[in-house]
Amino acid sequence: MSWGTELWDQYDNLSFHTQKGIDFLERYGHFIRDRCLIEMEYAGKLRRLVKNYQPKKKEEEEYQYSTCKAFKAMLCEVNDLAGQHEVIAENLQSDVIREINYLVKDIKEERKKLLQDSAKYVAMINNQVASLERSRKNYEKAFKEAERALDNFQRADADLNLSRAEVEKQRMNMAIKNQHCEESKNEYANQLQKTNELQSQHYKALMPEVFRQLQELDEKRIRNVRHFMAHSADVERNVFPIINKCLDGIINAANQVNEKQDTILVIERYKSGFEPPGDFPFDDLSRGGESTPLVLPGSGNTYVSSGVGAHRSESMTVKGTMSAGKLKKRVGLFAIFSSNKLMDVCSSVKNNLSSSG
Repeated sequence: MSWGTELWDQYDNLSFHTQKGIDFLERYGHFIRDRCLIEMEYAGKLRRLVKNYQPKKKEEEEYQYSTCKAFKAMLCEVNDLAGQHEVIAENLQSDVIREINYLVKDIKEERKKLLQDSAKYVAMINNQVASLERSRKNYEKAFKEAERALDNFQRADADLNLSRAEVEKQRMNMAIKNQHCEESKNEYANQLQKTNELQSQHYKALMPEVFRQLQELDEKRIRNVRHFMAHSADVERNVFPIINKCLDGIINAANQVNEKQDTILVIERYKSGFEPPGDFPFDDLSRGGESTPLVLPGSGNTYVSSGVGAHRSESMTVKGTMSAGKLKKRVGLFAIFSSNKLMDVCSSVKNNLSSSG
């Protein structure tokens, strides 16, 4: 279907429609432009994020663990992802926005030329119609004057009181008016023929050709919008392999995280190499400071006292360990016995001393 045949009388609407089409194309170009700005802004923020989370020199010792190493590798991949968003913005700018700007300029210029041609054709037909109307009015005026001249001649010819010269004058006036009327009639007929020919050419050839070119221009715009949309998707699709590679890199970094290995690193880093401290000795106050092994009833443990208030020798403790720092907080051995059992133990010790002495 053609605009030239189907919309032959819709010049104003077609002019409005093509202008709205150009406005839409410009709006789509603005959308791509704003998207490029967002892509660039997003890439910049990703890069700043990576920079802010890069390990400091004082933290390098912590990055021996697998989780920290994986995080550092992930930062590198995120930085590469930012680069791909910059590629998207750059390609949209060069391949889509620039082409849209060129197309908008071409369509505007071509549309302007076609509208100027159509305005010229409309002016031509309007001028011809105006000429036809003037010739018709001239013919109408001449016809009425010829009728009046004929009527005057007939009255004069019938009036016997008028002289022959007066009658001849009216006859000559009638002939002049008739001749002028005939000339006006011929001019009107000539203008009518020209107008009909020009009108036929206007509506069957000139304006349909303008409408056809406007239709082609609008279809060209529509085809290019389709192309720009598809190409915008292709621009983003083309970076998918690299983006997927970056994501695979993040997954590979995550797979390198090893909790057992990190546990071993913690042990190697903080292990002191010392043995845990032994049991506290039993201080036998009843022996007056003598060191006598003590075997508790029902227990295989032997305690040796070195005197009143004595503690374990240096060989039995390790200074600098966590256990050594907590010696003062430990509860004495007497706290584990009830008062009755403690008295029984003391009595047994006393009897042994008496029998030996």
